[in-house]
Amino acid sequence: MQYIFYLPAILFLISGVPQIYKLIKTKSSNDISLSMYLLTWVAVGIVVVDTSLHHDFGSAISNFVSLVTMSITIFLVIRYRNIKKPPVV
Repeated sequence: MQYIFYLPAILFLISGVPQIYKLIKTKSSNDISLSMYLLTWVAVGIVVVDTSLHHDFGSAISNFVSLVTMSITIFLVIRYRNIKKPPVV
């Protein structure tokens, strides 16, 4: 088995955590490009399907982890889009 493909899965997961944390903490996503995340999600989804069909499961798992991380980010971007914060007194 090609264990080297699990390293990117771990790195993708770690790389998405700061953005997810910031979205949850600030509850604001107005400065984040939703279209970039959606297009990247589609591209990675195609890679997951292709690598699965070619039985390259190490690469498929790595990209699937990225897909999950991006899905969480996309959900939070949509959820926190245009939420008005209360004024600071």
